[in-house]
Amino acid sequence: MKMTRILLCSASLMTLSACGMPYSGLMGDGFSQMEIPSLWRAPVAQDAQAKAAEEKQAKAGQVETAPQDLAPVQDGNGVITALDRDALQGWWKGFHDPVLDSLVSKALSESPDRAIAAARIAEARGLRRTARAGLMPNITGTISEGREDSGLYGANDVSNAGFDASFEIDVFGKNRLTSKARDANVQALVASYHDVTVTLIAEISRVYAEYRAYDKQVQIAQDNLKLQQETLSLIKTQQSLGEAPQLDVERAENLVNTTKASIVEFERLSDASRLSLGALVGVMPAQVQHMLTPNKQDNVLAAVPGADITPLLLMPADVIAQRPDVQAAWAELVSQGALADAKAAEYFPSITLSGFFGVAESALMSSATIWDVAIGAAVSVLDFGRLEGQVDAERAREKQAFESYRGVVLSAVAEVETALSDYAHIHTRREALADAFINADRALSLSRDLYNEGEVSFLDVLDAQRTRNEANSALVTAELAQAQSLIRLYKAFGIY
Repeated sequence: MKMTRILLCSASLMTLSACGMPYSGLMGDGFSQMEIPSLWRAPVAQDAQAKAAEEKQAKAGQVETAPQDLAPVQDGNGVITALDRDALQGWWKGFHDPVLDSLVSKALSESPDRAIAAARIAEARGLRRTARAGLMPNITGTISEGREDSGLYGANDVSNAGFDASFEIDVFGKNRLTSKARDANVQALVASYHDVTVTLIAEISRVYAEYRAYDKQVQIAQDNLKLQQETLSLIKTQQSLGEAPQLDVERAENLVNTTKASIVEFERLSDASRLSLGALVGVMPAQVQHMLTPNKQDNVLAAVPGADITPLLLMPADVIAQRPDVQAAWAELVSQGALADAKAAEYFPSITLSGFFGVAESALMSSATIWDVAIGAAVSVLDFGRLEGQVDAERAREKQAFESYRGVVLSAVAEVETALSDYAHIHTRREALADAFINADRALSLSRDLYNEGEVSFLDVLDAQRTRNEANSALVTAELAQAQSLIRLYKAFGIY
């Protein structure tokens, strides 16, 4: 009883001494989540919001001009009526390209990046179980069999068996905070796993669109080459008859050779895209080649011009908080804050209950029950600032985690705004290039007719043909840019 009083008095003194130690507080700096604007600033998004409001008002018989800073369209209960993130999952299927679907499906099961991310989650969950175990008693079973000689009664056999138990009373929350940090770390890694998936699907879609665009460029160039070779053959015949100068032959051959060179370059780019797809999907080059062979069409490019992005435009800007990388950054901040608080809790005493219960037997005495119970407390009294330095370091890491989180949020907002603006401008540019190609195609047809009638020179025909080829190539490039801008838009929203 006297010993118990001594231990309790010692624990009280250590608690008082710990309260006088310098520390930055168990609650840290109280970082909170950033406020995200509710509206996108991109004109294309604001126009969509205004149009949706006008349509809603028209249905209600209240047609009037919508304000510029219009809140997201809501129903009577304040719920967003536009499609939410979940409804946009599987967005790549909207391209109606079965090859792209198969590539994504294969990547979800074979990608090394996803496998690594999944393994990291498993590791974190193991560490979390370890941290949670610190909140429970530690019980150890012991058994021994031996022989001893005390020098008084001679040698005799001695047997012992029992259980040791110890339990740290988490008065100041150190173990609970450590467990909280591990929980948050698991959440961060789960979010990172989803972020890896978002990036993977977007990158596969982007590279696949490149592959199809280069494939289409090769096809266009080969069609042009066929026409150019026919024209060259005709010019050579005319030159042999003295009806065309050698200069026309040289110009026609120059155009043929230039087109041949472009075919080689587009084939090189196509091969590079195909090999990149293999690495992204997680398969060997031969297998990805087999996956790409069934479809030589440009579905992924053809589907983009008519794509309806209204559901994206009507989503409120604060959905950015649901992006996996934003969630991961916030969870990492929570984890680091808990670790900093756990380190600060070490200023306070560590109180431990321990006990033993068992039986002992020897030749000199019959079997007897033995037990003991003890309470202990320990606290750092003089460490020359070691613990204070460790706490300061943890607080600095917490500050780093907050700034990292803040940077991720700012980058996410900027990424979406940029993607919205890019898509609108690229869409407009593609429409203009489509019209330009129609004009160039008509001009080529007219120049051929006029040349056959002797009203223009062959140089005019070559210029018209070159202009058409350039317009066609520019249109395909614009189609690719529009496809990739749409892919970037879905990626910016963190959707898959």
